[in-house]
Amino acid sequence: MVENNICPIGNTLDVFNRKWIFCIMSNIYNGKTHFNEFKQMNPTISNHVLAQTLKYMEEQDMVVKTVIDEVHNKTEYSLTEKGLKTNKILYEITSYFFNELDDTRSENEKENLLAEYREVYGIR
Repeated sequence: MVENNICPIGNTLDVFNRKWIFCIMSNIYNGKTHFNEFKQMNPTISNHVLAQTLKYMEEQDMVVKTVIDEVHNKTEYSLTEKGLKTNKILYEITSYFFNELDDTRSENEKENLLAEYREVYGIR
């Protein structure tokens, strides 16, 4: 039994304390890089919360924001090296969903989707 006052799980979850962080990271892994794309993929998030979450993710060095066109206010987000290291976490959360929470799909559908996510997240 580990006996210290530091809980690595709790401390890590403190960094990922916003509901939409993992969804946005997953969106980036799936090729979505713009604010409007994140909004389209997550329609229940408000513009304000999305903007705050992206700013927080920048501050935590999980994503980097690149201005593509200042005149038209076009920006692009990409995962930093730190952000890219979440691939296994994202896959395990996805796997848990399909294996334990999703009762709408057949086992074959779940396996096919998980294979796609392994590819997206670069899991070998």
